[in-house]
Formats: sequence, structure tokens, C-alpha cells
Amino acid sequence: MPGTGRVAGKVVLITGAGAGIGLAATKRFLVEGAKVVATDINLSKAQEDSELVKDDFKEAIVFIQGDVTKEEDVKAGCQLALDKWGRLDAALLNAGLGHPTQPWLSTDVGLLDKMLAINVRGPWLGVKHSVAAMLASPHKGKGGSIVLTASVASLYGEPEFSPYNASKWAVRGLGLTGAQEFGKYGIRVNTIQPGATRTQLYKDSFPEEVKQTIMKNTALGRVAEPEEIANVMLFLASDESSFMTGSTVAVHAGQQPT
Repeated sequence: MPGTGRVAGKVVLITGAGAGIGLAATKRFLVEGAKVVATDINLSKAQEDSELVKDDFKEAIVFIQGDVTKEEDVKAGCQLALDKWGRLDAALLNAGLGHPTQPWLSTDVGLLDKMLAINVRGPWLGVKHSVAAMLASPHKGKGGSIVLTASVASLYGEPEFSPYNASKWAVRGLGLTGAQEFGKYGIRVNTIQPGATRTQLYKDSFPEEVKQTIMKNTALGRVAEPEEIANVMLFLASDESSFMTGSTVAVHAGQQPT
């Protein structure tokens, strides 16, 4: 899809940029004129992607390996935006992890700890350091945008998915709280709730019969492509959504609980 400069000149941090929704967003933002700090614990797929390494974008993207559960890694990604381009305008705090469905009573508490570390500690640290970088930018935060990736699972309960559900409800809470706390600086914080999306996380989380049920329970009768989620991220990061903060934006084709 050709770009129209919707985020031209903006510097954007994208976590979880190595695959899935984050990789799709990285491509979309570059096409639309952004400079991107792409971070993930594994960037090999992104760094080998023919669209990202072509000459058109080589001066507009920088990769940094990082673990969102480690504060020094999160801070380094945000600092890189300042060091490389002197500002940070938007952050897509998208990195996350799912798990195969399993009954609550037989789920080990270690899985809950893992979900909370990656899916809650990660974006909590991301908000902390991306806001600090935005305040250190020439605009001092004004016009800044943070987009948190929650899930349709943060809109209702999903059986046999309790650790993931708990983590994504928490992400939704972080977004609502951040909107209230950082609005005084002109920084907007919104949360998206993607439904079933054709990613590795979706492939690994559900058996085939559950996937079929999910598709039947969406008004459009299909799952999303990562690019469709990235399009909504683009809107929320751009100035087009300048009066939106504290919003929970469902991108789920009317998906109902299974």
C-alpha cells in the first residue's frame, strides 16, 4: 500500500517488532514516513525482511535487541530514539506472549508469573521510559502518543485462558491510568483490543476446533491479518486521533466469547 505521509517526521518506538503485528506495524509506519526504532527479543526475521532492508528505508529504521521485562533494555530502546533522531513522538508497546489454552485448576502458577512479566511489566516499563523520552524531546511530550496492545480477552472472559486474560485486563488498566496521568503533558495513551489475528501467537494458543469456533463467533467470519491491526495503530499514533486518549479500541470484527 503506498504511503501518504500520515506520520511523516515522527519517531516511533515499536516493541515486538520482530514478527506478527509488530512487524506489520513497522512496515506500515515506514511507508507512512516515520523513523522507527524496532525492538524485540528476536529480530532475525525483521532484519532479513526484504521490505525493511531496502534502500528506501535503511536510513529510517534502527534495530535494537531487547527484553521488555528488563528495565535497562526498555530504557535503551527509548534512549536510542533520542540519540539517533533527537526525539520520540510515539510508542507502540506491542510486545506480548500468549499460551495454549488449559484448565485453570491444572495451570502452574509459573505460567501466570511469565504472563505478568512480559505482558504487564513490559508495557508498564515501556510507558515509564517512553514518556520520559517524550518529555526529553523538543516538543516536551505535546502531541505524543502511546498505543498499548491489549486483546479482545480484556473485554470479557475466555475459558481456559486465565493467565493471558489477567495480563491483558491489566494492560487495559495501564492504558486508562496512563491517559489520566500523562494528559497534562499532551501525551495520549490508548489501548487496542485485537481479536483473533493470523500470528504465531494465535496459531500456538488454540486447537483447530477452537479456531473454528472463534471464526464462527465473529461477525465477519474470519480472523484478522496483522496489517489490519497495524492500520488502527497508525491512526492512534497519528495526529488524526488528536482528541482520543483513554480509549479502548476494539479491532475484533464483533468477536464474541467462545
